[in-house]
Amino acid sequence: MPHFSKSIHVPYSGQQAFELVSDIAAYPDFIKWITAMRVSEMRVQPDASFTCLGEAAVGFKGFVERFTTRVEADPALGRVVASLVKGPFRKLKAEWVIEATDSDGSDISLSIDYDFRNPLIGMLAAANQELAVNKILGAFLSEAERRYGAKA
Repeated sequence: MPHFSKSIHVPYSGQQAFELVSDIAAYPDFIKWITAMRVSEMRVQPDASFTCLGEAAVGFKGFVERFTTRVEADPALGRVVASLVKGPFRKLKAEWVIEATDSDGSDISLSIDYDFRNPLIGMLAAANQELAVNKILGAFLSEAERRYGAKA
């Protein structure tokens, strides 16, 4: 099963980074290949952690797939995890971990484990996974700049 992870340091607070990563309804606004996102079954706990379903449509060069994940977000732990409910994968788990550092921002790590049912799509994804993860992180950084302002 393919696995990929990457960590970056960003000049935004842990709270800002968590708010952005956990705002899955907004993903189509800044991640160009997520063409639609429907959030349902939202359950917010008194500690502000929440679970929900995220039903995404992903399109790339005429190829469109739909999948559903269960999202668990915990601001106290700085953790957002999306696990496969249904879709074109045998397995999918994406985990964001946000750790506030000192006054200069936070560290964000993204870890993705996946396995496509279709071996051809799996080979294409594996060949392009580093590029895809870099583009995802770049989209989040651009959106953070838009929301919170550019930081030096």
